[in-house]
Amino acid sequence: MKRTEIDTPALLIDLDIMEANIQRLQEFLDEHGIGNRPHIKTHKIPAIAHKQLAAGAIGITCQKLGEAEVMADAGIQDILLTYNILGMAKLERLLRLNRRIRLLVTVDNSPVARGLAQAAQAAGQTLDVLVELGSHLERTGVPTVAGLVALAQEVDQLPGLRLRGLMTYPSAPEMAPTIQEALQAMQAAGLSTEIVSGGGTPVFRHAPQIPGLTEHRAGTYVYNDRMMVEAGAATWDDCALTVLTTVVSRSTPERAILDGGSKTFSSDNGLPMGRILEYPEAVIYKMNEEHAYVDVSRCQPGPAIGERVRVIPNHACGATNMHDQAYALRGDEVEAIWTIQARGKLR
Repeated sequence: MKRTEIDTPALLIDLDIMEANIQRLQEFLDEHGIGNRPHIKTHKIPAIAHKQLAAGAIGITCQKLGEAEVMADAGIQDILLTYNILGMAKLERLLRLNRRIRLLVTVDNSPVARGLAQAAQAAGQTLDVLVELGSHLERTGVPTVAGLVALAQEVDQLPGLRLRGLMTYPSAPEMAPTIQEALQAMQAAGLSTEIVSGGGTPVFRHAPQIPGLTEHRAGTYVYNDRMMVEAGAATWDDCALTVLTTVVSRSTPERAILDGGSKTFSSDNGLPMGRILEYPEAVIYKMNEEHAYVDVSRCQPGPAIGERVRVIPNHACGATNMHDQAYALRGDEVEAIWTIQARGKLR
């Protein structure tokens, strides 16, 4: 099957670029003695996770329990789950998963830690735990070193839990002093810092500067996207993921309409949306659910009705989750059609 035979809109993966991305990051982390634990939330495809493991990754990272279950079903045995797990329904699933694979979980508060401990003890199991240090992102994570140490001490004392270290996101250079302080405080308290897990594609080249870092979690690097290019973490030539679309309308000389909108690309990072490979001067300036509005005034005459164009999305992770399948190409030949098995796994 050739690219010209694929119906649109469709998600395309350039295998040569993707494999180069996988190898480049792996070689960098190997050179600096840091474990690579890629985040699969970007691609959600077991076949790609296996490629990352074959290149040398020590395990994978998942954001949701459902993603981890999909990956475990595909034979992946070492998974870090970087999300607070709450509620009996999830805890029961978590402990079933813990019996099958080497599982690491994270916590950033006492109620989550106590819930994990109670469930693990009742099931006669032990859960390996990392405490999460907050960052300048101001999302999850304990915001102070003192609070982190207090939580780590609680985890260390709770039956059914085994403290393994700490994690944070993103592990940007400005976080280095706080991570150093946290490590020293935990070590002074006699707490395990066996694992120090950092993350983020835009900051992966700074990983060697992070004190004590033992592993790094990057996700978007596998594909890259407009956000990564704008962050200086990739070039357009490093972008492996595109959305193949068809021009379905040219109502005016300045406007083209593509057969994909917010349900195709997602709306992450706002507008303009993506970059059209064949017409880099064109601008996607508006989206409805099924329509992308393209200003083609700077590329006259621009694309014709029926012409197919490839768009690098703003955010590869969001775009991936909009599609059931991805077409893996080597040049213009389709080498595989992968079901995006972990898409929509919100629980």
